[in-house]
Amino acid sequence: MNDAGDRLLAYINGELLMDPVRRAEPDTPLFDDGWIDSLKILKLIAYVELMIGRDIPEEEIVMKNFRTAETIAQHFLHEMTGSKRKRQET
Repeated sequence: MNDAGDRLLAYINGELLMDPVRRAEPDTPLFDDGWIDSLKILKLIAYVELMIGRDIPEEEIVMKNFRTAETIAQHFLHEMTGSKRKRQET
């Protein structure tokens, strides 16, 4: 994962899970075994929206897009790296 993906994983582990022993990895299924519940997913969506600078449309808020930190990064955070590249090219 890239820097944005690492920040996302740090948020998940530090703010949502808050368990010093149990740590999510990029490919950890977030909804298995109660890692993320219905309240935490709302916080996670809000954090991703802040990271990408836009609201996530309802049709994109589906389980397959939020299954793991890696899935979230691939689906949503690529926008951040793409916009950085465009700015650097100009």
